[in-house]
Amino acid sequence: MITLKTLPKATGQEVFDQVTRHLLTQMKRAVSSELIGGNGCMYRLGNLKCAAGCLIGDDEYNADLMEHHDWRSLLSKKLVPRTHFDLILELQQIHDHCLPPTWREQLKCLAKKLNFQFNPPKLLHTYIVTYMRAKERI
Repeated sequence: MITLKTLPKATGQEVFDQVTRHLLTQMKRAVSSELIGGNGCMYRLGNLKCAAGCLIGDDEYNADLMEHHDWRSLLSKKLVPRTHFDLILELQQIHDHCLPPTWREQLKCLAKKLNFQFNPPKLLHTYIVTYMRAKERI
């Protein structure tokens, strides 16, 4: 599992794969209506994690990280490594601004754009295909 400590050694593909698995398994946004403006992304909210939040290990998560809801802000405070900054921002955009049912297609498009392999969780893919086929029969 990639964490802030191991992020500098991870490849872009590995980061993409971990976040893709996380988002497509969770299929819920980690947002709080209590933030100014409402619907603000949280790195963690109960059992939910955002795209960047799944890269923060349990032992790394602290009050300093909770105060900043923007990866840029965390970077400027030197709370996260610079490694894969642009990729993490793009993955956060998908989590923050796209509805969960569209995440699979959004991630697939991002993989193509970045020349990455798209390796979604197989169990979820099987579930979606089964669900869609059952829906067609109704």
